[in-house]
Amino acid sequence: MKRSLKISSKNQIVIPALVRERLNLRKGAAVSLYAVDSNHAILVKQPKKGNYVESMVGLGKKTWDKLGGADKYIQGERDSWDK
Repeated sequence: MKRSLKISSKNQIVIPALVRERLNLRKGAAVSLYAVDSNHAILVKQPKKGNYVESMVGLGKKTWDKLGGADKYIQGERDSWDK
């Protein structure tokens, strides 16, 4: 989902409604903005009460599922060492 934003004269941006809805952001929500490189940044919703461990449960699950699971992926990597 791509959204174009403009920085105001006060160096502020407005997070589009669709993005706020998908991230379930409400007034007063805490977010972090990380610079990836000179052209990209990532906006991340901070977990409630600073519980970062619980907020990461299941992170990357879709990726591992696409690879057939972690065990299958790791075995494939190990098999490639013997070639």
